[in-house]
Amino acid sequence: LIMFTFLTACSPARPAILPTPAIIQFDQAEQAVYAFLLAKMYQHKGYVIMANTATSATGVDNTAQTLDYVLQNLHAVAPATLDSFRARNATAQILRPDMQLGSPYTLLSQTARNQIFSQNQSGWDIFYYRYPQAPGLSTFSRVGFNTNLDQALVYMGTQSNWTVGTGYYLLLKKVNGTWSIDQ
Repeated sequence: LIMFTFLTACSPARPAILPTPAIIQFDQAEQAVYAFLLAKMYQHKGYVIMANTATSATGVDNTAQTLDYVLQNLHAVAPATLDSFRARNATAQILRPDMQLGSPYTLLSQTARNQIFSQNQSGWDIFYYRYPQAPGLSTFSRVGFNTNLDQALVYMGTQSNWTVGTGYYLLLKKVNGTWSIDQ
């Protein structure tokens, strides 16, 4: 017994546990939401997406205040969806480079973005020269889901020139396996 205890204590740590099917499902659902929104909102042949998530044009620092305002206009957000959104967007996170979004895309780091737009006033000319298929530079939040993964809350913004951009908080619902914009 002493030898077994000693060997167990000295053996290397066990390998990391692989993601459970629930986590994989969650990840696939998030990618499906992103893919749906890109196709629904833009229908382009390629996208440039900020690698870091954000809940507004300025990042994630004002998420709580922004959500208070947004929830005045979005009705029927399930408490679990809202809790999930808050938890997943407490800090900016890096999107996975292997997402399946149904169209080609490039994840743009903050450093690469700064290099394009800090050179001179022709940053957007440089951007569209490098990424002619893109509707602009898109940003996503992490997606908040309810427990059944059939309601989603997400922020999506796209800047397409120095003073031109849009940003939306969208409440989506999934019916018969298909996402649609609810509000």
